[in-house]
Amino acid sequence: MKQIGLHQYLLIEFKKNKFIISALLLFIGIILNCLYVLQGRLPQGQEWQMIFASIPFINTLLISIMMSVLASKCIDMENKGNMWNTLPTLYSRTKLYISKLMFGFVHILLFCILQTIMLFYFSIKLLPESDFPFFYLIFTVFSEVIFGMIIFQLQCLLSLRFQSQFAALSIAFGGTLAGVFLAFISKFSLTPWSVLFSLSTVSMDFDSATRQILLSWNKINIPAVLVGLIYFFVTMIIGFKVFNTPETKNFTFIHSTAKSRSIHTILPAELIKLKYNPVWIPFILIPVISASIGVINFLGNRYVLSFNWDDLWTQESLFLGMFFLSPLIAVLASLLFRMEHQGNNWNIVLTANSRFKILKDKWLTTAVLSMICILWVAIIYIISGKLLGIPGNIHPVFFLRIFTSLICIIAIAGFQCMLSLIIRSFAIPVGLAFLGNIFGLLLNLKGLFYATPFSMLIYSMGSTNIKGELNIPLTILSCLFYICIAFGIGMLYLNKSDIKTGR
Repeated sequence: MKQIGLHQYLLIEFKKNKFIISALLLFIGIILNCLYVLQGRLPQGQEWQMIFASIPFINTLLISIMMSVLASKCIDMENKGNMWNTLPTLYSRTKLYISKLMFGFVHILLFCILQTIMLFYFSIKLLPESDFPFFYLIFTVFSEVIFGMIIFQLQCLLSLRFQSQFAALSIAFGGTLAGVFLAFISKFSLTPWSVLFSLSTVSMDFDSATRQILLSWNKINIPAVLVGLIYFFVTMIIGFKVFNTPETKNFTFIHSTAKSRSIHTILPAELIKLKYNPVWIPFILIPVISASIGVINFLGNRYVLSFNWDDLWTQESLFLGMFFLSPLIAVLASLLFRMEHQGNNWNIVLTANSRFKILKDKWLTTAVLSMICILWVAIIYIISGKLLGIPGNIHPVFFLRIFTSLICIIAIAGFQCMLSLIIRSFAIPVGLAFLGNIFGLLLNLKGLFYATPFSMLIYSMGSTNIKGELNIPLTILSCLFYICIAFGIGMLYLNKSDIKTGR
C-alpha cells in the first residue's frame, strides 16, 4: 500500500475537524483576551508590565480550555466511529499521531500570532511613546506554545482513555482550576496546567502599607523552562507509545468493561445514559476545589479581606461562577446528546418518542443535575464558614442569589441543550460555553448582565460583591426569554432537520 505524505495527513485532520470553526473560536478567544487585558486602568510607566502580568492568568484559562476542546474534538472523531483498529491498516500510526500534534500546533501558533498582532496594535495606538518589550513577547510566545502543546498532548491521552469525553473534559476543568490555584501558591510547575504561570515574565507584589501592587520584570526562570520541556516531551513520548501499540491491543483501555443490563429499568431514559458515567465526580469535586482555593485565599489575605461571610463567598465562588460552572453544564448537555449523534440513532429515537419529550427530558435532566451542583456549592460555603468560626449570620441576600442562580442555570441548560442538539461535536459547545462565560464577565463589567444567560449567572451569584445590585424581576424575565428561545429553536431544528440524522 502506498503511504500518503505527512502534509496530506494534516490536510485530512483539518477537513475532518472543520478548521474554519476552530479558527473562529480562536479569533473570539483573542478578542476576549484583548478586552480582558485592557480592563481597568494601566499604571503609568508600567503599562506593559501590567499587560504581560494579565496575559498568563487569562491565557492559562483560555489556552488550557481551548486546547482541551480541540484535542477532544480531534480524538473523538475516531472514537465515535470506532476507527482506531481500522485506521492503522490504512495509514501510518506515527504519521497519524504527528498529524494530530501538528493540528494542535497550528492552532496554538495561530493564537500566538493573533495575540502578537493585538499587542503591536496596542503599541501603535495606545502606547506609542513606550518601549515595546520584544524580548518578553518572544519568551511569552515560546511559553504559550510549550504550554498549549503540553495540554493538547495530555488531553489527547485523556480523550483516548475516556471515550465519552465527559470525564476527559471534566479532568481538564479540574486540572485548570487546580493549576491556577497552585500557581498562586508556588512558582514551581506543580501540575502541567501551572506551566504558563511559572514562566510568567512579570512579578506582582502587594505592598500592604501603601495597598498598591508593585510590578517588575522577571529574569528567565531556567528550572521552570526545564520542567515545562519535561512535561512536553513526557506527554509526547507517552502519546507515541500509545499510538504505536500493536493492533491487537490498540487502545483497549477505552473499551467499556461494564456488563450489559436489561433495558427494562425504572430509571428515565436520560438517567440510564448517565448510569455508567461518573457524572457526580466533577459536579462534586470541582466545587470542592473552588471552595478550597477560596478558603486558602481568604485566610491568606486577611490584611485585604474582612473576616466575614460576604468576603468568604466572593473567594469560594469566584472561579466556579466566572469560569467553570457553565462549561460543566455544557459537558453534561453534550453527554446527553452524544448517543443520538452516533450513527442513525436520531432516526430510531424520533420514531419512538415525541420531539417535545426528547428535548424536554434532556433539558430537565441537565437542569436538575446542574441545580444540585449550585446547591452543593451553597452547602460547602455554609459548612466552611461555620468551621472557620466566622461570626454573625449569613446575609439574607445570599439565599436570594442562590434562588436566582438556580433559574439562570435552567436557562443555561436550555441554551446548551440547543447547541448540543445542533452541533454534533461533543467539545465545541463546551468551548462556546467557556468563551460565553468570559464574554459574560465583560458584559457584567459594562452593566449588561441580561445580555446572555452566562452573564446572568455571574451577576446572580454575586461572586465579586454579594451585596451588590440584584434585579430579581429582570433576571427571571430574561431567563424565561432565553429558555423560550432555546426551546423554540431546538423544536424547530428537530422538526426540520431529522432527515439529516444519517449524515
